Amino acid sequence: MPDFREVAEHLTDAQLALALEASGWHKFGGQANLYSRWRPGSDSDNRSNGGLLLPQDRETDDYSDLLSQAVAQAWKLGDERIRAILTRAATLHALGDELKFHKEVASRKGTIPWSAGEDLHAGAHKSMVVAAKTRKSKAAYYGNANTFLAKSFLDSVLMGQTEVGSYVITAYAPPDEVFSERKIKPGDTIPLIGRHTGREITLGLVGALEAAREAVDHFKETGSTYSFVENVERGFCYELTQAVRNLIRDSEGAEVEVELNSADDLFTGRPVERHKLEFIPSDYAALERAGNMLAATVDPLFVTVLGTVTLLERPKPGNPGVVRLDVLGGTEARKMRVRLKVDDYDMAVDAHRNNLALRISGRQELEGHYYWLYDPQILELVAITPEASDSSVGQGSQDSLF
Repeated sequence: MPDFREVAEHLTDAQLALALEASGWHKFGGQANLYSRWRPGSDSDNRSNGGLLLPQDRETDDYSDLLSQAVAQAWKLGDERIRAILTRAATLHALGDELKFHKEVASRKGTIPWSAGEDLHAGAHKSMVVAAKTRKSKAAYYGNANTFLAKSFLDSVLMGQTEVGSYVITAYAPPDEVFSERKIKPGDTIPLIGRHTGREITLGLVGALEAAREAVDHFKETGSTYSFVENVERGFCYELTQAVRNLIRDSEGAEVEVELNSADDLFTGRPVERHKLEFIPSDYAALERAGNMLAATVDPLFVTVLGTVTLLERPKPGNPGVVRLDVLGGTEARKMRVRLKVDDYDMAVDAHRNNLALRISGRQELEGHYYWLYDPQILELVAITPEASDSSVGQGSQDSLF
C-alpha cells in the first residue's frame, strides 16, 4: 500500500483527472474551479460509493489533504490501471528515464551468485559510461577519453530497487538535466556546443546496444568481422563489448530495457517509448573477438614513471610478486600496479623499507579501474625530493592511448 500523501505530492489535480479519465472513470458533478466528482465507469457496484471528490482550488488550506484523500479513493475504488499510473507517477516524477539490466541465471528466485552479480553491476556501469562517452565522440577504444562527461552523467544517475527475477539492476537517468563535455567554472553558463541532456545520453545507449546486436548477428551469420569496425560510428566500441560480456558471463541470457518517460508522459495519453535489447551466452565469443579487434587498433602507451611503493604482495619468498606504486610523475595515473620478477621485487622491498622511489619503464594499460605496467624495467632507486618528481614528468609519451 503506497503512502497516498507522498503520491499526492507528485501530482496535480489536473493530472489526476487525466489519469482517472484514461482509466475509464467519469465525471458526474462538482463546482467549477472548486472541485469535481468522479466514479469508475465499469463497475456499477462502485457507483453507490459516491466516487471521489477531486479538489481544484490550490489556494485553499485543505487542498493537499483533499488531494491525498482523492488519491486514496482512486486506489481503493479503481482497478490495476489507475493503481499502476499512481505508483509510476510518484516514482518517475523525481527519477526520470528508467534503465533495467537483467541477468538470467540458474539460482533461487530473487538471488544471484555473488560473482555473477558483480559482473552484472560492472556491465551496467560500463554500459552507462559508454552511453556518455559516445555522445562526445565515436571511437573504437576510449580508455580515459571523454571521462568528464561520463562521470558527470553517472553522478546524476540513481540506482533503484532490485526486482524479483533472476536479478535486475534498475537505474534512473534525469532526462532534462544538461551535461557538459568539460568542467564549467562557477558563474559560467554551459556552452551551446558540447552539451548533452540525460535523455540524449540514454538514447545513445540504446543506439550503441542496437549496433552491438547487429554487429554480433552479422558475425555469427557470415563469419565476417566487417560489421565490428563498420558499427563504431554507431557507438560500438571495445568498452561496450566488455559491458555486454559482463552481462552475459555465467548466465542463461541477459537483456537491457530502457523506458523513456517522465511523470508528465503518464498523463498525455501517449504510449511509453520502450527499447529492449537481448543477448545470449553464444554471443560471448563474437563479442570477445570484436573486443580484441577493436583494442588492437590502439597503439600501446610506453611510459617511464616515478612512484613510491605502497603495497607489496607475493605468494611466498623467492617468487615473483605484485607491487602498487603511488605515482609521482610520468603518467596521469595516480596509482599503478606492477608485476615484478624476483630480483626486481626484492628491489621494490628495499625501496619501501628505505623510503625511496622507483623509476620504472613499461607498457601502461588500463584494466577495469586499475592501471598496470607490463614488461617493466626498473631503472633506478630515487630519493624522494621535489626535483626527482619533476624530472620524471614527460619521460613517457601520453598521446597514443589516453
